[in-house]
Amino acid sequence: MYKVQLTFTPEEAVILSFKAGRLGYNITKYVKLLIGREVLEQVERFPEFPISNQARKQVKQALIEHKAGKTIKIKGIDELDRL
Repeated sequence: MYKVQLTFTPEEAVILSFKAGRLGYNITKYVKLLIGREVLEQVERFPEFPISNQARKQVKQALIEHKAGKTIKIKGIDELDRL
């Protein structure tokens, strides 16, 4: 969790307070709403690709093998040729 401190000019505070008040919010809650909207807009820009049942099973099996210690860690893509 991150904490951010903002300083507004008196004019900015009046405008924010007015807009927040129209929604029944204080300035803090209104600014959080604005940031949340922006984050949601960015998240919605990422395409969504459904995963097939076969791929889901392969991922599940890979996780089981990883937890069992059957995987190795590589430092870079160049190491793939040596496997």
